[in-house]
Amino acid sequence: MALRISMFTPILAITTFACPQQPRLSSDLYARFDNEHDLARKESLLGQITDDRLSAGPTLLHLAKHTANSDTRWMAIRGMATVHCETCVGFLEVSLKDSDPTVRANAARALGDLRVTASGPKIKAMFAAEKDPGAIEQASLALRMLEARPAVPYIRIKIPQYTWQTRAWLLQALGALGSSTDVPLVAEYLNSSDMASAMAATAALEELTGISFGPHPNGPSGYPPADMLAARKWWKSHEAAWPHCDDCHYK
Repeated sequence: MALRISMFTPILAITTFACPQQPRLSSDLYARFDNEHDLARKESLLGQITDDRLSAGPTLLHLAKHTANSDTRWMAIRGMATVHCETCVGFLEVSLKDSDPTVRANAARALGDLRVTASGPKIKAMFAAEKDPGAIEQASLALRMLEARPAVPYIRIKIPQYTWQTRAWLLQALGALGSSTDVPLVAEYLNSSDMASAMAATAALEELTGISFGPHPNGPSGYPPADMLAARKWWKSHEAAWPHCDDCHYK
């Protein structure tokens, strides 16, 4: 599934305040948004809608609840996060169980972007049962945003079940939420033939140990990069003693 939200670019939370003189958008724009299925044009219409911050949240919520179009539902959920719709939280939590994985993915991400800490247990339950790679990725990021450490056992379970991008997201989540006991698991992927997993394991190992392996590659570089080589060398010299080593620093 081609997920519609960037891995590294969280939705920006925008205040719901608007100038009282700003006119409300006509219902025609919402109808056009609902009936448009070219995603680029639909995205443009959503941008016009979210500029009307005073009324966009409740109207997007109503539309998402009643539309027959799943692309409208998941994109409206994105809009709810953009306008920081706090009254939409209940619907977002319900949407974690939607039959469409893109809706589930965006609901989890929106709750994370809105920093709804109380939704952590519901996202954890969704994540534990989730099979769709894209939804797993976005839910893992939401768990990181909410610092939902009770989800760590489920993250550990899923890491060997997936590859490439999905595993990389899971390793990043474990790096942010895990503990020193997770270092050996993460280090297993430093030599992976799966480049995404190996790079994510390097970054996750830095988070878990508090050790910098050098600057991360910025732009084209050889593979494996210098920081990954440094991480491999460090782990080779520390594996037998971990975590009882004099120069080990871990959270």
